[in-house]
Amino acid sequence: MEEASLPLPPVRCLSKEQAAVYLGIGVTLLAQLDVPHVRLGRRCVYDRLDLDSWLDDHKGERRRAGKESLWPVTKESTGGPIPATGGLMRRSPTASEYAKALGLKTETMPKRI
Repeated sequence: MEEASLPLPPVRCLSKEQAAVYLGIGVTLLAQLDVPHVRLGRRCVYDRLDLDSWLDDHKGERRRAGKESLWPVTKESTGGPIPATGGLMRRSPTASEYAKALGLKTETMPKRI
């Protein structure tokens, strides 16, 4: 005798791969974006309702993922004078060792006081 089974409801929580397909993006981009997720033990799942809400919030944004400015924009950083930083770059001792090994002429730079 067959047991009557109830139909399963649609799945609400999606895996990373399913969430990426649902949003129409790749898994790598999904990991870079700040998409809300839920941790269930070691597993990370994405709620369809959260994905819909997140997508509605970000519809008008025009930015490239992970390409936002890393530096704060201030008057000093965009329009102020460039501060003088001093000093010469020191040559690596390895470079002179390579030059000696290859038989190249090496010049020593005089030290500035």
